[in-house]
Order: sequence, then C-alpha cells, then structure tokens
Amino acid sequence: MAQKLTEQEQAAVAALAKRLGKELPGAARSYAGGIASGLVRLRSPQATRAELMTLLSRYDAGQETLDALVDLGILSPATSDSRGAGRRAAAKNGEKNALVDADLFALDLAVAATSAASGASMASGTPTAPGTPNASATPEAPAAAEPASPRSRAIAKTERPKPPARRDTPKREARTLSHLDTIRKQTPELNDVRRQIIGLDPRLWINGWLLSTPDAFIRYERELRALDEALSGSALLGDGSLSCRELSYRVFGDEKFLALDSDGRKLLHLMGLSDVVCCHPQVKLELLHHIPKYHRHLRLVVSENLDPWVNMRNAMFMDGRKRLLGEKVHGVVFGNGYLVDDPHKLPDLLAAQYAEDVCVLYWGDLDRAGLQILAKLTEMADGRFEVRPFTAAYRLMLQRAMTRFPDPLDNEETDQAGVPLRGLDLLEGELKPREAAYLREVLDNARLIPQEIITAADL
Repeated sequence: MAQKLTEQEQAAVAALAKRLGKELPGAARSYAGGIASGLVRLRSPQATRAELMTLLSRYDAGQETLDALVDLGILSPATSDSRGAGRRAAAKNGEKNALVDADLFALDLAVAATSAASGASMASGTPTAPGTPNASATPEAPAAAEPASPRSRAIAKTERPKPPARRDTPKREARTLSHLDTIRKQTPELNDVRRQIIGLDPRLWINGWLLSTPDAFIRYERELRALDEALSGSALLGDGSLSCRELSYRVFGDEKFLALDSDGRKLLHLMGLSDVVCCHPQVKLELLHHIPKYHRHLRLVVSENLDPWVNMRNAMFMDGRKRLLGEKVHGVVFGNGYLVDDPHKLPDLLAAQYAEDVCVLYWGDLDRAGLQILAKLTEMADGRFEVRPFTAAYRLMLQRAMTRFPDPLDNEETDQAGVPLRGLDLLEGELKPREAAYLREVLDNARLIPQEIITAADL
C-alpha cells in the first residue's frame, strides 16, 4: 500500500504540478499532477532511468518529457563515478547526448516551490545531488553546515501551505478546474488519492466525479477537507445566518470561493452538491425600498412608478406615518414597472426581511399594462407571499378620474390595444359597481388613469 503523503509533500505536489502544468511539452501538461505526485512519492534524492521511464509511461510520456524535466532543473544526470560532473555540465550546456547514456538522475523537487521572483534563476541553474558541491557556487559562498537529508529534498518546503492567492492574481490562474481529465486507470499513486477521497463525506464523491478526477482533489484538497469538516453531522453548508461571502470565508478562508461563478460553486456542482449551500440572500440594492423596522407580519406597498413611491417613503420617513390611505403599512418598494421581469428580485428582498409572513399591496397605473403586472406578480408569489391590490389607492384614483372625466373615453389614450387584459378580476370585486363599470370602459378602450393622479397630500 502506498504511503500517505505528509502535509509538506502535498504542498510539494501542488507546487510542482503548477510548474509542470505550464512548462512541460504538449500533451504531458495535462498529466502534470500525476507526474508531480509520482516524483514526490519516489522519496529519494536520486532515481534510475528505468524508474523515471516507468513513471512517465503511465501518462503516455517519454524521453521528451524526461528531457524537459532536466531542462527545468528538476532532474539532472548523475552517476557515482567521476564522469557525473561532466555529464551534468554537458546537460547544462544543452548537449542532449549526455542524457542518452545517463542511467541515474538526481532529483531536486525544491525547485518547484520557489517564489515567482526566484523561480527563473533557480530553473536556469543545475541542481545537484545531496552532498555534491554546487557547480554554480562562487568560492566566496559559504558551505552548508550539513547536507540536506533525502527526506528534506523530496519535499518543497517545511512551512505550512500558504492560503490561496486571490483570484485576480496571475498565480491563481494555474489553480483551476479547467483542463482536468477524467482518469480511469489504476496506479498506486492514483489509488492512494482515491483512498483519501473515500475518507471524505460520501456526499463529496458518491456521484463518482471526484473519484474519476483525482487531480481536482490534489488541487483543491484544502478546500475539500474544509468542506468535509463543515458538513460533518449537517445536511447543509451553513445555517442561513451568514451571507454567502461570510460563509465562504468562515469555511474556506476565502470570501469569494462560493461566489456564483467561482471555481468553488463549479466544484460543488460537479460533485452533485449545488443545493448544499445555505446562506441568507443578498439584498438587491437596485430595488429601492424603505423598510425601517423588523415586523413578524410584514405589509408592504409596491409602487409601479417613482413619484408615488417617493411620496409614500417621505410620509413614513419624514412624517413618521404608519398608515397610508387608511392602510397599515410597514414599508414601501419601488417596482419600476419591470419588477416581474426578474423572478428573484422581489422574493430575495422579502426573504432578507426575515418576516414570518408578507402581504404585498400592489399599486400601479390603471391601464392594461399596469393590471398585467399585478396578475404576473400574483403568479410569481406562488404562495410564498400574499399579493393584493392596494384597493384604497385604486378607488381614489377612479374617484378622481370620474370627477375630472365623467366620460371614460376622455382619459388619456395609450398604444396598449394589443396588450391582453389580465388582472381586472383581482381588482373588480373590490370596487363599487359604478367604479367597476367605469374602469372596464377605460380598459376596453385602451385608456389610462395614471398613478400620479394621487399626490402626497392625498396620502
């Protein structure tokens, strides 16, 4: 059974895979994670050509990839006789013949863990086997106190892995779900990764995607283990008390990992866990509203047009009014006429109020388009909240119009003759017969009674 990787070795695999994914030739880049894992698992400062070719052949790679590893400074030709230094020097100078008859190679995996600033300079040098003087060192350079142990050379660094870089930095680009291949083959290295995956909460791998994509585990092991811990004993990730960004930081140490278009959400989707996240909804700031206080039983007026919304908002905010046109009201929302075009905008705002139940009083223009919004809003609610017409406002609008224009056909004409007449049934039963008959004449002839017929003084 393959030995489990230590935390430091896991960091070495990730660092090495990142570099190989950028610099290996051609198709070998897609197997960078597997090659990196295999090199770390050798756990030796030296490897024979046969060992390396066996490792590379698992990923359909060969001499070209071996040459690339030498060029990157991760391998260098080594031998126990006096010709070793000459071969290493020849490889450094680009003489590929030195690689043909080399049977032993020195591994320097620490090259992969260097920072971006020093990575280029280290890659240009020729690493040497433990205990062998560095050919590029100057006479003035101090000698090491003692040779590094084989164990220490097989890992990248002894520090704990750093938190992931922010997504807007170039370093983050290499750590992505893109270009991950499904791997069905069975190797000791892959099977060891799969055993670690099976040790996680079964919900993470039960659909088979993570088991067939072990490179995803290697790249996101820290986040997957954090997810496993957070789901322990719970059906959901979070209890709904945190926002998405707060929950993301608490669980993963990255406030953007669970963003809607992030790799974190894609990872959950691929594992079949799209619905596991439970956080309180983000308030839609573009939806103007004034809801000054929490109420268990919430009553809101949604206004189609801006001026009536401003008048109601001022009455509540500046005058401290708790009733509008005789109706008890806790807040007002500006619907902008397009409220029903977004199925999430109003429901998300209402969910963010944490009320036990919500009653929405809708108030818009008395025309075909305005009543159609009322009908669509009722359908959108779908039992999640109650929708009623703001009857007191509609009746006052009709009374004002009947006084100004006794003939319904004198009201403003519109181009809505082709708009289906919907929503009248939701309001008609709340009107007196004379008001209902007048309104039907207005609508049948595509006329309009605007909201603005009611002013702030009327409220």
